Amino acid sequence: MPSDPPTLLCAARDLLLGGSCAACGRRGSVLCPGCRALLAHEAPGAARPTRPDPCPQGLPPTWACAAYEGALRELVVAHKEHGQQALAAPLGALLAESVLAALAGAGDHVPSGRPVLLVPAPSRPSAVRARGRDAALVLVRAASRTLRRRGVPVVVAPLLTTRAGLVDQAGLGAEERMANLDGSLRVRPERLRRLSRRTPEIAGVVLCDDVVTTGATLAEASRALRAVGLPVLGAATLGATGRRRTGPPGGSQVRSS
Repeated sequence: MPSDPPTLLCAARDLLLGGSCAACGRRGSVLCPGCRALLAHEAPGAARPTRPDPCPQGLPPTWACAAYEGALRELVVAHKEHGQQALAAPLGALLAESVLAALAGAGDHVPSGRPVLLVPAPSRPSAVRARGRDAALVLVRAASRTLRRRGVPVVVAPLLTTRAGLVDQAGLGAEERMANLDGSLRVRPERLRRLSRRTPEIAGVVLCDDVVTTGATLAEASRALRAVGLPVLGAATLGATGRRRTGPPGGSQVRSS
């Protein structure tokens, strides 16, 4: 798994403040060498296509780096819910691999030389206020830095917003999630206008999220983007929960638990 090297600033902070690994709790770096190696074992390179089972209508081709379990799950929760900002770099580098897989999967549908829009799945405003930041947007920005260093032209575009009354998806079943999200997302017109002035020609959109569960969020986000004429090339995620079909890049999909 490619990742940014630790900086002297991070090392000094850990030494002075007494850091600990977000995955195992071992004192030291926010991601200890053992858990970094475990994460590399769980997500060994290229992302794989993944499809929830059942699959919601309108879900774009979706890619995940690993199953949402083990070290990956611990690190996503630590970054998202516990404010471990230092994890944005390694998780962003992992998300960048999923974006690359989505672009490769789109093949000839990606015009060369034009930037790709990275659109994060929106969080509920109440969740953003509670966390003090938009964790998904932080991850996508970290992924964009990795992609630009690798010569991939990308623009981070937080275009989507949620309607009032949307409830937390945690604990909802597949049908409940679809009902909760039906018509729940829309593109912010003022952001779309600003984006169109700055970036009039794009290659397309890659939706980005940390985890794909039932696929309801990504399907609804894709609907909202396509409704305003934005072509969705695929979706990139860090992890996929169980009971879905997954397969190697470019290969047939198989059931996994």
